[in-house]
Amino acid sequence: MPRCRVNGVAAQYMEIGTAGKGRDTVALLHAGGTSSAHWRKTVPFLQEAFHLVAPDLIGFGETQGWEQPREMTHDDQANLVRGVLGRAANGPVHLVGHSYGGAVAVRLALRHPELVKSLVLIEPVLTPLLRQAGEDILFEAERRLAYAFIADAEAGRSVSAGRRFIDHHSGDGTWESLSGNARYRFLSMTRDTAAAYRSNFSNPTTMADLRTLAMPTLTMCGSRTTEAYRRICAILYRHVPGCRAVDLEGAAHMAPLTHPGQVADEIARHAGVCVRSARPLARLDAA
Repeated sequence: MPRCRVNGVAAQYMEIGTAGKGRDTVALLHAGGTSSAHWRKTVPFLQEAFHLVAPDLIGFGETQGWEQPREMTHDDQANLVRGVLGRAANGPVHLVGHSYGGAVAVRLALRHPELVKSLVLIEPVLTPLLRQAGEDILFEAERRLAYAFIADAEAGRSVSAGRRFIDHHSGDGTWESLSGNARYRFLSMTRDTAAAYRSNFSNPTTMADLRTLAMPTLTMCGSRTTEAYRRICAILYRHVPGCRAVDLEGAAHMAPLTHPGQVADEIARHAGVCVRSARPLARLDAA
């Protein structure tokens, strides 16, 4: 996969197809605790219609970890994405972000709207919006979960941290159902997942900021996801001008992995293209 340096960070990204030639670019930003391979099941439904770019965010996959003395922020991740798109895309992109990647996508769209043709947010981790909306109970529950994970990670209890994270987002018992390789990949990123968790609570996005987003925006929310994510999506729907909302029937938080065809259809529809065929992509399936 291609590599580049962005603000001194060695970054890797997945790229499929070529920009231009009548094909728009879709940029895919992954959830925390994973990498660009997060999109391996969604990509086959999109690759015939779009030029696809999916960076490994800082500290995930094969992109270098955060090495600055200050804490990493979502804006740091957005700067990385901007650098990757400057190399891989030749104009504004359809920007898609899931979970942690969704929060990063919002920061990029706010700071550099000229780079974003349209925006798709799949249950973004914009936790501070809960407090702004007066949802103090939900906010505190998310904060307790985050800092329990961080405490486990700092104490070397990576397995406990991993089980807590995975089961919260995908349902009790999911951690135990993962393959040994899947657990190993997640555990190898425990430190950087903790750093990402911290950054979730320093995200400066406000409801007033949301009202400045002028690009066509779509939110997706699983019908079986957590109450916190459902509320965040409702806040986006209410405050982003002209925002559309889609419920993903039967999905929990990890819809790009459990309902990839449905997610891809909504991305394509939002971008104005009907995707009718899917071909497997061997190099991503093997990732």
